[in-house]
Amino acid sequence: MTVNKQVRSFIAIPLSAQIRSSAQAIQKRLQHSLADIRWARSESMHLTLHFFGEIGEESLEKAGSVMVSIGSLFSPFSISLAEVGAFPSADRARVIWLGVKSDKLAALYSDLTARLREAGFPCEKRPFSPHVTLGRCRGGPQQARHILSHEEHTLAGEMTIDRLVLYESELLPSGAVHRPRCTVHLTAD
Repeated sequence: MTVNKQVRSFIAIPLSAQIRSSAQAIQKRLQHSLADIRWARSESMHLTLHFFGEIGEESLEKAGSVMVSIGSLFSPFSISLAEVGAFPSADRARVIWLGVKSDKLAALYSDLTARLREAGFPCEKRPFSPHVTLGRCRGGPQQARHILSHEEHTLAGEMTIDRLVLYESELLPSGAVHRPRCTVHLTAD
């Protein structure tokens, strides 16, 4: 009897080198004012569209098929990365993030979620709040409003979204390592 290996995985958009560099500069500015934050490593930064958690190989193949169907519906488009904020709020910060602005991204997310749901995957019920995680508070929530207010007009730059990536994620003591399992380019005319 074969055991179906479970893989921690998610669908995301990789960030351009320029955006990762801008995000690092923001982290450096914030490090001086926010203590006890585990800052995301530049090479692991991405824009998550759907987190699966632990799923089997068969489900990974099904997710890849959904991505192919979405890739044929969308052509590459630009997004802006701007504003620094926190979840659940700046007064009770647990996650420090860089915001993403794009109407086309919302449409891509909506179509992807609908097709994943049709394929039998559970999907997030909360509204889509596109962001790049800059860091996570190690202890309890932090009061960060005053610090983050200095970054509310930050513009990290623009980038073109031209592909979706299905990542495998391995949790290590040094942090998560994300390996691409499947890449689908946006190819609509």
